[in-house]
Amino acid sequence: MGIKEEFLRLLKEDEEFRLAMAGLLGYSEIVSRLNEHEKTMQTILNEIKLLREDFNKLFEEQKKLREDFNKLFEEQKKLREDFNKLFEEQKKLREDFVLIREDFSKLGSRVEVILGRMGRRWGADLERTLLGTFKEVLEKEGIEPGKVESFSYIDFDGSITGLKGRLVQADILVKDGKLTLIEVKSFAEREDVDHLKDVVGYVEKILKRNIDQVYLITVNVDKHTLARAQELGFKVIYGSLVE
Repeated sequence: MGIKEEFLRLLKEDEEFRLAMAGLLGYSEIVSRLNEHEKTMQTILNEIKLLREDFNKLFEEQKKLREDFNKLFEEQKKLREDFNKLFEEQKKLREDFVLIREDFSKLGSRVEVILGRMGRRWGADLERTLLGTFKEVLEKEGIEPGKVESFSYIDFDGSITGLKGRLVQADILVKDGKLTLIEVKSFAEREDVDHLKDVVGYVEKILKRNIDQVYLITVNVDKHTLARAQELGFKVIYGSLVE
């Protein structure tokens, strides 16, 4: 009988031998499984090690992000401080601007008063100057500049001009029973001529008589204004005709 046959016989007939072999076979399986478990554990440990490395990298990145965030927060804080300073400066500039505007307004009022006085003075001086300049021409027309008088009337109720409180002013000359109205301008324009036509009507209503002759005396006049004045029946005495 060979070894194989003897081995099979013992397994079949000898219970103690059979149990011993079963134990040996089970131990080998356990050892084999332990080896597999060890390999699995090593794999898990390697993965844990990789995870730890990844975690450490992530932690460093998070730390860097936190530092960047803190820097950004500080910059934002600095910007807010700069903005507040700028706002205060703008507020101060606005206050200074208001003060300057108030001062300018006061100054403007004073300038208006001064210019108004100067304008009235210049207007009177201009009239005297032009009447003197065109003295010879006016005298040929029968007008003595020294006898020209200023006429003023306030239409308190508006019955004359249609506007309550309107001031009507003109230079007039009464000679030989004839009434002459004179308007003096440094540069006569069309609207001046139309306004003069209104003044003529106002004066006629106020004095309750017709004006016999109207003179427009001006240093310069353009041809359109001249034509308009002549169309309305005014005599124009001028220094030069401009285009």
